[in-house]
Amino acid sequence: MIRQMKQALRYALTISEDPPKIKKHVEEYMAATGFDRRYKFKWRALAGNAKYTSSGIFEYAGQRYYFSKDSGELELEKI
Repeated sequence: MIRQMKQALRYALTISEDPPKIKKHVEEYMAATGFDRRYKFKWRALAGNAKYTSSGIFEYAGQRYYFSKDSGELELEKI
């Protein structure tokens, strides 16, 4: 699941770094790859500014994840 979540997050961040759009694109990606549409992406904490997201904590399907994007490298871990 972590591999698919990282791919979904990478996909969403290439389209837009705006938090509401990231949420929408991650949910669309996960649904398109066969995950249950009932699960929703929920922001828990976010670091960045109005245009760019640099790190954050979110919840998906009952699991919490932390991601950071440093110099173009995306890191994702389950917490």
